Amino acid sequence: MKKINIEMLNPFGAPILHGSLPKDLIESFENVCDKVLDDKRTSWNKNLVGRIEDEWKVPDLLYRDYKIDVLLDSLFRKYIETYYIQLRKIFNLERRLPDEYVYKEDFKINVHRGDGWVNSMRDGEFNPVHHHTNCDLSSIFYINDYQGDVPRIAKDNDENSNQGGQTEFIIGSYANGAVPQKVHGRRIFSQGFQQLTHFPVKPKRGDFFIFPHWLMHAVYPFIGKKRRVSFSINYRYEIDLSGDRILSNKIQK
Repeated sequence: MKKINIEMLNPFGAPILHGSLPKDLIESFENVCDKVLDDKRTSWNKNLVGRIEDEWKVPDLLYRDYKIDVLLDSLFRKYIETYYIQLRKIFNLERRLPDEYVYKEDFKINVHRGDGWVNSMRDGEFNPVHHHTNCDLSSIFYINDYQGDVPRIAKDNDENSNQGGQTEFIIGSYANGAVPQKVHGRRIFSQGFQQLTHFPVKPKRGDFFIFPHWLMHAVYPFIGKKRRVSFSINYRYEIDLSGDRILSNKIQK
């Protein structure tokens, strides 16, 4: 199995882990999704907000049968480790302990796999703005990068701005983080350092994102005859910080 390249993105307050699966793992995830969509054992759309007919729960045994169980656990554990190392770096500005206390990966973490499901979207279906419940972290794994046969062009008329099948992460209400102010009776927006509040993602086969369960996100509809297929799974975790010299008195999960 090839190495998986991952990076932690911080487009706004919520850190998002982004990575790309190598070909052999993409095929494993694709085989899981094909099996779920062929069997159609447990419909999951009544448990989700998506206006999508084909949403099916992944049986727990399939993760092991297709050898993606250990991988999923390790990816979510990596998110947690990276997040808490970032917290150490921040809180250590007060303590100024040596770097060895910041970067050592000695966390006592237990991860618990939650519900996973396959989305097989068709023309006109969509996921409204929502967050996930009964978990700490969630995810999106793109099985294909289908965005429709006819582009849904944004109003700026940019030919590359096909919004069909796009995922959008949302964390604010004002575009670019601008704060409205009244000056001489007129409503204007500040021109300071702007903060992203909307983070659009074009689907790409093999790409995945792991993010906090509370992060709002949506998926736009597309126009076309094929299916946009993705896989999502939720996780819970526990971490023991009692022996951590930087975080023990600052935060406890």
